[in-house]
Amino acid sequence: MSDKPDNRAPSLAVLAVALATACGAPDSGSADRGDAPGRDVAVRSEPRRIVSLIPAVTEILFDLGAGDRLVGRTRWGIHPPPARRIPDVGDGIRPSLEAVLAREPDLVVLYDGETNRESRDRLRRLGVATLALRHDTLEDLRRNILRLGELVGCPDGGTALADRIVRGLAAVSRATEGRPRVRVYYDAWAEPPMTIGRGSFINSLLTIAGGVNVFGDLAPAAPRVSIEAIIDRDPERILVSVARAALHRPPDLGTRHGWERIPAVAAGRISTLDRDVVSRLGPRVPEAARSIAEALHGELPAAAPEPAVAPCSS
Repeated sequence: MSDKPDNRAPSLAVLAVALATACGAPDSGSADRGDAPGRDVAVRSEPRRIVSLIPAVTEILFDLGAGDRLVGRTRWGIHPPPARRIPDVGDGIRPSLEAVLAREPDLVVLYDGETNRESRDRLRRLGVATLALRHDTLEDLRRNILRLGELVGCPDGGTALADRIVRGLAAVSRATEGRPRVRVYYDAWAEPPMTIGRGSFINSLLTIAGGVNVFGDLAPAAPRVSIEAIIDRDPERILVSVARAALHRPPDLGTRHGWERIPAVAAGRISTLDRDVVSRLGPRVPEAARSIAEALHGELPAAAPEPAVAPCSS
């Protein structure tokens, strides 16, 4: 079979991978990219009642000291622990507008994609300010942190948080310098097999961590691939994200149909990663990069402690 990916993956698989990465997979439908945050409804300066439909945005706002302004969050936005006390309004993709409006927000932050276009436009017609953000890459992360910092009246905190992330990623990169780069297959979905392409921030983390994504030449964030393609690209190690409770129990990928023919599977070269850490494009990406690096290269020198970001006044 050809090693060209089949991007006609079932919608359930696509949605699961999307939610696991940035609460939305990149698509070409919306040109907004967050550049017209209010369109018909201007975003009020320093909003006081925010509904966050992007899990990473929930984390960012807490890191900025603006977590007390959150009045609603997606069911996936449960970090840091205090976020669990914020009312759950459901999914971030095609959200329940009734649940969102019940929180009486003065701002709704949602993922800027075709799947959310109708929701965004309905909220604006109802007079609710929205901020539609693309949130797929490390560049998006920095831009959105700075933007959110400005929005909540904490520009210095936004800059400090963005710079802290840059330093953390640079430290992981330095720690893996000179080590052999490891060819990696990232297991994003079991059936049909889906992995990570260069459109996902996880591809960047693999590079920072001293790995080489064997499907990093593919443009989509979560391309579908074949067993034959995985065998042909012959990864040295397979990374699987799992729930924290299963971290020390690598899955038996050999029970999947055809996977026993993949050399890395036959040799047991499989490592697990904490799904809650590696799947969030937010303040914990240095931790995610470090966990990937240690899965590939073994334990790294301890990271230098970083000062906490000074919280905004609320």
